[in-house]
Amino acid sequence: MQCFARAMEALGVTGKLIASDITAASPAFQKADVGVLVPPARRVEYFPVLQDVIQKHRVGLIVPVTDLDLRSLARHRDECAAMGCTVMIGSEATITLCRDKAQTNALISKAGLATVKTITLGEFLQKPFYPCFIKPLYGSASVGTALIRSDKHLRAHISTYGELMIVQEYVPGQEYTVDVYRSRDGQVRSVVPRQRLLVRSGEVEKGITVKDAELIRTTAVLAGKLPDIWGVFCCQCRRSGNGPVHFLEVNPRFGGGAPLTIAAGANLPLYLLQEVLGLPITAEMSNFTDRLLMLRYDEAVFVQPGENLNNLPGSSAPGFH
Repeated sequence: MQCFARAMEALGVTGKLIASDITAASPAFQKADVGVLVPPARRVEYFPVLQDVIQKHRVGLIVPVTDLDLRSLARHRDECAAMGCTVMIGSEATITLCRDKAQTNALISKAGLATVKTITLGEFLQKPFYPCFIKPLYGSASVGTALIRSDKHLRAHISTYGELMIVQEYVPGQEYTVDVYRSRDGQVRSVVPRQRLLVRSGEVEKGITVKDAELIRTTAVLAGKLPDIWGVFCCQCRRSGNGPVHFLEVNPRFGGGAPLTIAAGANLPLYLLQEVLGLPITAEMSNFTDRLLMLRYDEAVFVQPGENLNNLPGSSAPGFH
């Protein structure tokens, strides 16, 4: 939100930043101009409430930052457009493709890029191999992902996370997230690789930008093959030394480490606002600072919630005051 606020200021655009969450105990509420409560994205009430928010606040742009509401937003993007609100998202079919790891792997192969052997859990159990990497078919924030080295480890993992999993061969090397800006006309305008040095709860805690020509080239090829995705999204991949780039998945939204890319000079919020406002997009390929290191730390927000405490996490537990 701070990056968007700076981009709005740079363009001389006035307006409000609105954050939505299922609880008022949201740090984002304290940084936004307006905080609105919405139901969980999987509930049928979610979009009708979002419609009311769009109309009440005359929302012009919705930017998804988690996987939770991607399908709902894709399904209703035309309805949002009819209300004068642009949603930075592709079609529901494209979102399904990106969220389904098996479909994504097929697209990577079709693009002529190096893939990672990807099979269902059932297929793996017929001919197991270790080490392997396991992840939910429809996953988010690295929940349920793990490097598996034995049958015992596999059984324990399945008992915790269930059997709706895919199994991939383990590819050694460095892991990268590559931030992309692709305009509505299908042009890939910006590609910024960043190496994930340390990850906590699915979010990069330490990372560094890498101006690697092969990472940039192959990501641009993959991004160009995605059907109708536009705006900001990120691709995850692994590469060992100067070997081939092995793509793992595509996340059709802002990545959690995008502030590093923005700080390096690829102003993703600015590009998005420029396109939505019909202005020239100032993105330039490979125009970013190489070897910029991001070191994250926790920051606390302190606020008195007032009399209504019923919506706080844990408020339904016995003994809550």
